[in-house]
Amino acid sequence: DTVLVELTEKKRNDKGAEGRVVKIIERRKNIVVGILERSKDFAFVIPTGSFGKDIYIPNSQIKNAANKDLVAVEITIWGDNSRKPEGKVIKILGSSTNSKNMIEALIHREGLSEKFSNEAMQQTNSIIANSKIDYTKRKDLTNLSIITIDGADAKDLDDAVYVEKLENGNYKLIVAIADVSYYVKKDTVLDLEARNRGNSVYLVDRVLPMFPKEISNGICSLNEREEKATFTCEMEIDLKGDVVNYEVYKSVIKSVHRMTYKDVNAILDGNEKLINKYSDIHEMLKEMLELSKILRNKKHTRGSIDFELPELKVVLDEENNKVEEVLLRERGEGEKIIEDFMIAANETVAERIFWLELASIYRTHEKPDREKIVKLNEILAKFGYKIPNFDNIHPKQFQEIIERSKNQETSMLVHKTILTSLKQARYTVDDIGHFGLASSHYTHFTSPIRRYADLMVHRVLFSTIDNSIKPFKEVDLDEIAQHISKTERVAMKAEDESVRIKLVEYMQK
Repeated sequence: DTVLVELTEKKRNDKGAEGRVVKIIERRKNIVVGILERSKDFAFVIPTGSFGKDIYIPNSQIKNAANKDLVAVEITIWGDNSRKPEGKVIKILGSSTNSKNMIEALIHREGLSEKFSNEAMQQTNSIIANSKIDYTKRKDLTNLSIITIDGADAKDLDDAVYVEKLENGNYKLIVAIADVSYYVKKDTVLDLEARNRGNSVYLVDRVLPMFPKEISNGICSLNEREEKATFTCEMEIDLKGDVVNYEVYKSVIKSVHRMTYKDVNAILDGNEKLINKYSDIHEMLKEMLELSKILRNKKHTRGSIDFELPELKVVLDEENNKVEEVLLRERGEGEKIIEDFMIAANETVAERIFWLELASIYRTHEKPDREKIVKLNEILAKFGYKIPNFDNIHPKQFQEIIERSKNQETSMLVHKTILTSLKQARYTVDDIGHFGLASSHYTHFTSPIRRYADLMVHRVLFSTIDNSIKPFKEVDLDEIAQHISKTERVAMKAEDESVRIKLVEYMQK
C-alpha cells in the first residue's frame, strides 16, 4: 500500500527514522485468497497470505463456494478497529486440500499469470514470422565448438560457452548469451508485459515464463545445432584469473551439443562411454575445468562467500503430478564451471558499463547492518566463532567461519545463521558492488530470457556499439530496478511455497 506517514522519531546514525501510518492513500491490491469457513447465514474467509484479519462474506456474496473451499475474494469494505473487512467471492478455486488448487491459489494470490495477452501473442507470432537473423553486423562464431550446459529439464537455454588455451598460456573464454533484445524491442506490448512480470517463475509443477514459450523455448533458446543470434562477451584470462583483455559484440553461434550437468560431471569423473560419445569436446571440457578452478581460486582469495547449504529438488511424475522423489540438488563441477563463467562475464560487462559512465542496472549486495553483526556474533560465540571487526566488515570474515565450520555437526546452523544476517541482493542504478561475491562491479547479463534486468543491460551495452541508440535515463532505469527487485522477491517466495505444498502432500502418505 502507499501510505502517508508522520515521523515520530528522526533518523540517527545507527538507526532509521520511526513513524506512524496516518492515512492509506492507495491499496496495492484488493484481491485476497483464502479458505472459506461457511455457516448458515454468512461466511468468513481466512486468508492464506499475510493479510491480517478474517474477511466477512455476506450470504449473497458467497456464490456456490463450499465449506473449506479455496476462494479469491474482492474486498468491498476494508474495516477498522471495530469492524472486520468485508468482501465478495469472485473465484472458486476448489478444495483447499488439493495441491493443484493450492498452487493455483498461490499464483492467483501473488498476482502471477501463465497466460499472455492477445496483443502480446500476436506480436510473438509476428516476431517468429520475421525471425531471420541479419548477419551483416554480427561476428560469425558458428565454426566454434560452442556448447550449452544446463539441467536436464531446462528448456530455455540462455547461455553457451567455449574455452580455448592460447599459445601464451592464457585462456580464451567466450560466453554467448541469447540476444533477446534483437527480437523484443523496448516499450512494445511484449516488452512491457515482460517488464511487468520482471522474471520467469519456476514453480514446482510449472514455469510461469517472462516471455511466451515460443520465444523463451523457441527462437531465443540456444538449441543444439540451430543458428542463433547472441550477444557475446569474449575474455582473455591469465593464470591468476585476471581478465587481461575483453571484447563485447553481437554474434551468431551454432551450439554443437546440448550438454547436461550430469553428463559433464560424469565425463570429468572419467566415464569412458560418455568420453567416447563427446570425444570432440572432451579436451575443451578439461580446459573449462582448469579455467573454472583458476577463477574460483581468485574469488576465494578476495573473500567471496560460498554457502554450502543443501537445496531440495522435488521430482514429480509426469502422469499425475505427484511427488516421485525428493533429492538433494547436486552441485558438481559442471554446475560450478557455469557459475564461475557467468560471474566472470557479469563482472566484465559491469566494469565496462561503469568505466563508460553509462546509466545502467547493477546487481548489488550491500554490507550487513552493524546491529545484525552484533547479534550474529552473540550466536556465533556459542559455537566458538567470532567476527573480530564490526566497523570494517569484509566478506572474508564470513568466508573463514563458513570454512572452519564446514565439517562440523553444527555447520548447517552456522551457515543459515550467517545467511540470515546478510542483506538480500537487489537491482540498483548505483554501482555499490556485491558484498557476498566480494566484487566491486557486478550486474546481470547472462539470462535475458528469464530476467528483465539482463535484457535491459543488453540494451545499455548495445547503445555503446550502435551510436544511433540514445543512452537510457537513470530515472527510468531506477524505476525498473525497484520494480524487478520486488518481482524477484515475489518469485522466490512463490517458488519456495510451491515446493512446500508438494512436500506436505508427499508427507501425508
